[in-house]
Amino acid sequence: MRRYPILSNLKNRVHRFSLFIFFIFLLNNSSAQNLIPELSHYKTSTEKLKVLKTICDSLANIEKYGELKAVAAYSLQLVPTGDLANLALFNHFTGISLEGLISRDSAIHYHEKSLAYAQQGKIAKRIRVAHQRLLYLYHSAGNEQKADRTALELKNILDTVKDKTSKYSILAFLGNYHNERAEYEKNIEYLLKSIDIQKELLKEGGTNDSSDIGISLLNVAKAYIDMKQPEKAIEYIQPTWSYLANYQSGQTYYHKNYLDAWLLLNQPTKALLHYDSLTAIVNKPEAGAFEWSDKLTADLVFADYYLAKNNTDSALLFVSRADKLAPEKASVYVVSQINFMMGKVLAARKEYGKAIPLLKGAEELTRNASLQVHASLLQTLAQSYAATGQWQNAYIYYEKYAPLKDSLYTEASKKNIADAEAKFQNKEKQQQIENKNLQLSAARKQRFWLVAGLALLSLVAILLVIIYRNKKKTADILDEKNKTLAILNNDLEEANRTKAKLFSIISHDLRSPINQVYQFLKLQQLNPQALNESQKNELSNKIQTATGSLLETMEDLLLWSKTQMSEFKTSFQSTQLLPIVDACKNLLQLNSEAKNIQYSVIIPEGLTTQTDPYYLQTIFRNLLQNAIKATHVNSVIEIMAEQTVKSISLSIQNNGVSFSQQQYEQLIKSEQSSQSLSGLGLRLTHELSEKINATIHFSNPALDLTRVTILLPGS
Repeated sequence: MRRYPILSNLKNRVHRFSLFIFFIFLLNNSSAQNLIPELSHYKTSTEKLKVLKTICDSLANIEKYGELKAVAAYSLQLVPTGDLANLALFNHFTGISLEGLISRDSAIHYHEKSLAYAQQGKIAKRIRVAHQRLLYLYHSAGNEQKADRTALELKNILDTVKDKTSKYSILAFLGNYHNERAEYEKNIEYLLKSIDIQKELLKEGGTNDSSDIGISLLNVAKAYIDMKQPEKAIEYIQPTWSYLANYQSGQTYYHKNYLDAWLLLNQPTKALLHYDSLTAIVNKPEAGAFEWSDKLTADLVFADYYLAKNNTDSALLFVSRADKLAPEKASVYVVSQINFMMGKVLAARKEYGKAIPLLKGAEELTRNASLQVHASLLQTLAQSYAATGQWQNAYIYYEKYAPLKDSLYTEASKKNIADAEAKFQNKEKQQQIENKNLQLSAARKQRFWLVAGLALLSLVAILLVIIYRNKKKTADILDEKNKTLAILNNDLEEANRTKAKLFSIISHDLRSPINQVYQFLKLQQLNPQALNESQKNELSNKIQTATGSLLETMEDLLLWSKTQMSEFKTSFQSTQLLPIVDACKNLLQLNSEAKNIQYSVIIPEGLTTQTDPYYLQTIFRNLLQNAIKATHVNSVIEIMAEQTVKSISLSIQNNGVSFSQQQYEQLIKSEQSSQSLSGLGLRLTHELSEKINATIHFSNPALDLTRVTILLPGS
């Protein structure tokens, strides 16, 4: 939780009016409507609005945002049309209430209305405050263009404002803005400037409250914590206690920062000491919203720490503490953080059924709070749905998460360059103004026409710039959508090609052995007298063995195809060659026995290679099946493997009609073979071998001999 020093001054102002005590009593005993007192005895709207302003101040200070919204809305009904000051003020209060209720877009709308009324009435304080609130809201909404313009406006105000309290308030908001953008050096620079001004005010007697200095020092420490520099953070935390002696909310913030620093230093024991001190403070009867927010946030920090350590039991313990206190002590925003952290912890514990509803419940509030937190929630939801097999929901949430992830990474250097350019342009414009003043002093009669001409040119230029930006923005959006559509089309085409290949592999590899089994069964059915009892038993055993091997191969192929449905992906691992050869022989046993083919296998025991075993088995099975088809009856197929320095060769040699390397290359290049079953096995074999960095070569040692060699990378 980020505190602004100006808030403690608001607290002091509240305690100066005993009337606020009465309103706080009403908060605990009345509805929102009963907060509005009887105003009939006040003669003017100015007097009535003054009372309502006091109520709104107290409600904002104790974070009763629902009641604040109701009172501000009622007050706006009483404001006369031309009362720009009160229109700006109560639109400001409405915006503050909507910020607290995590309704960011509506809050922006009312703060923009407040700014418009303030600018119309030239009310400097309201202009400054509106810019401060909008700076935070624009950035949290991801509208960096508006945030940059607002930051520049505040910097211009900072250069001209004389009031020191206003100066350090602006510095605090600018510092926090740069912190949220991870521009920590700028953040610290602004905070240290604000601390110097606060010390001057304390010395001059402009304030008797030193707690603002303590809060600003703690914000500097928080910046170093965000930069993962806990030792430097501790240097700034240590001197703050003396400034916070009479500020209980500051004391809990002090312990919270120490707790964060010790956890970054991986010293949870020391962090627990500050956790206990923080707990002792919030257990006091006077503990308020800020104190309880620090306590609940501390529980979440511990939960996140133990979650990073994969200690889900301890993480669950701390987040459960926060969850137990949430209904009574947490704001709407903190409740969403607790639900989010509870969902993350349960997801880490693989309790996805419990995690998903919590994450879903926190989704809306995190969308209006922080892009980073919302992106993390969407990512966790996508992972949880994927883990439970709900792929459609997982895809939906990943699609939501992906663009947010990209928007979180911005380069601070671009912003620094923009600031430098703005300063340069301001100096250049100032020089131009001085030169024009000199010219106008010598030609006063031409001043009116010159100014009118410049104004007209400026208006045209602005209109041209606006038209150009709108066209460019539209073109960029269309271009981005076209690129996205092209990527999706390519992915779809690749998925269709992949599925076609998978079905081709399954069809090609299983057709021959299934057909052979079918023929034997058909023979047994149609002509059972042709076989004696011994031959029937032998045939049944062979069919049983072959079908068992076929079933195993079908299961392997189906399991493999399931993992490959999005695209062909290889999984390289240490693979022994002999088991792959044996599996393929068993699958094609009936094919080889039908032709009384014997095998001569010369493969060293334990010979391994780094490859994808499913790909290699598919390649070898196809080549062996082709060898069986080509081999003469009563022949021998030789299977050999040997290892060289750089590779391993696995070869199959058979007699019969020879097949050359030239025929192989012509076959895989032929478009006609890709549209029929002829040559499909060799084409698939060629594609798969390329994916595992293997090469296939056919040779003919003799006129009626064919040898095919698979060259594999060495182990």
